Amino acid sequence: MIVPKIVRSALFTTLIFVSAALAGCVGEDGTESPEDSTSEMNLEGHDRVETEEADEITQEDCGERGGIWEETPDREGEFYCVVEEESSEDSEITQEDCDERGGTWDEQIGDCSFSEERPEEESGPIYIPPCNTMASEGMNPTSNPLDWPEIQTGQWVSVEGLTDVSYASIEYSNDSEIIFDDRLDWMCGYTYSVKVPGGYNSSNEYPVFLFLHGQLLDSVFFNNMLTNNFYMPEDDKYIIVRPSKLESDWNPKKALDVLEDVKSHLSVDDDRVYLTGLSMGGRGTFIVAAALPDYFAAIMPLTPHHEPYSYLPLAEDVAHLPIWMSHGTADSTSSYEMAAQMAENLTELGAEIEFETVVDGEHGGWYTIYTDPVAMQWILSHVRGQ
Repeated sequence: MIVPKIVRSALFTTLIFVSAALAGCVGEDGTESPEDSTSEMNLEGHDRVETEEADEITQEDCGERGGIWEETPDREGEFYCVVEEESSEDSEITQEDCDERGGTWDEQIGDCSFSEERPEEESGPIYIPPCNTMASEGMNPTSNPLDWPEIQTGQWVSVEGLTDVSYASIEYSNDSEIIFDDRLDWMCGYTYSVKVPGGYNSSNEYPVFLFLHGQLLDSVFFNNMLTNNFYMPEDDKYIIVRPSKLESDWNPKKALDVLEDVKSHLSVDDDRVYLTGLSMGGRGTFIVAAALPDYFAAIMPLTPHHEPYSYLPLAEDVAHLPIWMSHGTADSTSSYEMAAQMAENLTELGAEIEFETVVDGEHGGWYTIYTDPVAMQWILSHVRGQ
């Protein structure tokens, strides 16, 4: 096909101008542009990221940044990434703007931050123990919110007031939905019984025996029988106090409130308060005495139970007290080995201790001990601080 000369000239001229425009060699006025003007071109409204080395930025990186991957016009095989640039008008924020938007202005960096708003969690009802009076803080005594029953000498009297005291650490507001849960009654104070000796005279001061029962719950018939047979000298009668727990271990704060409640209603010799217990009450004797180191004149832990944790670390806290212990070597319920180790540790600490090993003795023998004049008078002979 033959193309006319004029047409060929027009096509040739068009190709020259297109090539010049692509190469950046011709400006708007037809003059030559500087040789490197394309590489330094200012793309208004964009950030340009050039890649001279492969590890600076890749096409994948460019895409992740939301940029456009383009080939440098005058450098074959070289590419750059064009990223939309935020205008300074949009990116800058003043403290006034920050306050209006509910942000927090940081003076040091001159910037505004916004906390992530989270939907409020729906809270269900809060379950609390069935007791209304909060216990006092720390080891300060809590007053009984109820009046005492009438005292009858020689008879057990049940005192219920402290069961209305809560020892729970459950926080809630006035707006919370509260449900009293009887299953949490173990968080309330102890119910307890007190036996005032015959011939009680409030003008005299009487020693007190605090007895801590074994097992998880109080076996009322057995413990009544046992404490009713405590050896009591005719010339040195004492008050017996028998609390009932509902939790695993004995709570020193609850025990303190029981004793202080007794002291506020009866005439008690403060220097002759004795602590005893068997099995879980034996370990409870160590626990309570360790928490109240200056309260008791002497303690009598019998066949102390070794679980849920060892009582051996309490030796230093009770070593200043006179201690009378007993344990059978054939006890399959509570560890004789731990009791023997405790006695050895206390001896090394200089404690005044009587440890009776019952050869082939099982988990028991408490009646024999509590009815024994020698063992009971050993305890009664001690006065706090002497």
